[in-house]
Amino acid sequence: MINEKEIQTRVAELLTENGFNVVASETEEGFKKPAVFVNVYPATVTLEGTAMEHVTDTVEIKYIPAIETVEECAETAQKMRNIFMYKPFDIKERHLTIQSIEFDIEKYILYTMFDLDYYQETPSVYEEYDEMNELVLGGDI
Repeated sequence: MINEKEIQTRVAELLTENGFNVVASETEEGFKKPAVFVNVYPATVTLEGTAMEHVTDTVEIKYIPAIETVEECAETAQKMRNIFMYKPFDIKERHLTIQSIEFDIEKYILYTMFDLDYYQETPSVYEEYDEMNELVLGGDI
């Protein structure tokens, strides 16, 4: 199973490997620009029978450039496409692909958003029982 924290960690690793300064999402001031903030949260979970679930997690990346221009944001959007869209997104031996990325620029800040869809086993919520070793059937017929 994978979870949102593992996805967030992997996104941050990929951004760091590609030269981005990843800052903790809770940081509000005092960070060095350019800076990237990553948030991952569950969007939907659908049961697929009793043992599988279809999960959609949303990834949001906020990029604050050092020089606040639309051109810088557009160049960074292309870098985001290259990092995330054109090759599988690997997490814990899983290979996830991204079908669509959305970009938005507000006040010279670039927002990149995409969903990760995957299937996984549902967590076991049932009590664990001891394994039966011997079954004795009675009934003298």
